[in-house]
Amino acid sequence: MHQILTKFAIGLAAGLLILNVSVANEVVYLKSAGPCLVTVYPAPAAAPLSEKLGCGEKASLLERQDRFVRVQVGEDRIVWIADRNITAEAPAEYEVLRLMEYQKKIEAELTSLNDQVSRLSEKSSKLIDALIAAEAEKK
Repeated sequence: MHQILTKFAIGLAAGLLILNVSVANEVVYLKSAGPCLVTVYPAPAAAPLSEKLGCGEKASLLERQDRFVRVQVGEDRIVWIADRNITAEAPAEYEVLRLMEYQKKIEAELTSLNDQVSRLSEKSSKLIDALIAAEAEKK
């Protein structure tokens, strides 16, 4: 009986490795070598659907099986695509947008700091004028 259970466990593990089934739920981006459209499948190795997804779309990786991955695009769309059509690297457009948002944040902080410097400079000038006036009265 022990040998049967051991063989079953080994067979099951080998089967999972062969099928390459995994659940990752990591963020990936869609890509394509040709025209920037990704073919969608209802299941691994099934006939493709007429729908195509655009390159650069952000998706959540849900599962891997053979040469296919199941991804969630948006909040309610789950499809299968070829694994060659995903990448962990964000497209350049996403990086540019992220950097532009960061630049806006830094510029807003710089504006705030410049306003503080102006206010402090005005206060400092008033204090210096008051000190000069006080010294002049002493003489």
